[in-house]
Amino acid sequence: MTLKLTESTQQEAPTLLAIQKQAFQADLLTYEDITSSPVNETLERLHFKIQQFEHFTIWVDKEIIGGIDIRKLANSHYRLNRIFIADAFQNKGLGSQIMQLIEDKFPDARSWTLDTPHLNTRNHHFYEKLGYVKVGEHQISDKLTLFDYEKVMSTFKES
Repeated sequence: MTLKLTESTQQEAPTLLAIQKQAFQADLLTYEDITSSPVNETLERLHFKIQQFEHFTIWVDKEIIGGIDIRKLANSHYRLNRIFIADAFQNKGLGSQIMQLIEDKFPDARSWTLDTPHLNTRNHHFYEKLGYVKVGEHQISDKLTLFDYEKVMSTFKES
């Protein structure tokens, strides 16, 4: 099984959107965050993100299994805005490998930030295992609070 990341293309957008909707469906049901849920993102919005931001397609062999939306902020700070993997490829040990591939693509990163739902203890454990530390939280709605995480890189290379 060969895992790789490539820059997303506009042609991949419909496949990526379908996987994203599937991956975030349980969160939508749990938190009822109709306005902010990735399930409700439009194809036009995804096309815009692919054009304007760092957007990657996750492949296993020749199959698209997910996507990643990254934002470069100031001073070599990056934000993992969204990562999603098809249900069929979850719990197979790919997450850590994918996160390593992401970090390898941005060797100038001094720090990474992300957020994840407060009830998703599996995500908390995963990110903490990778060196992320909870640094705060912010409330989206009565049912949804996001935990903010940061990882300060111990080594980085100036680009």
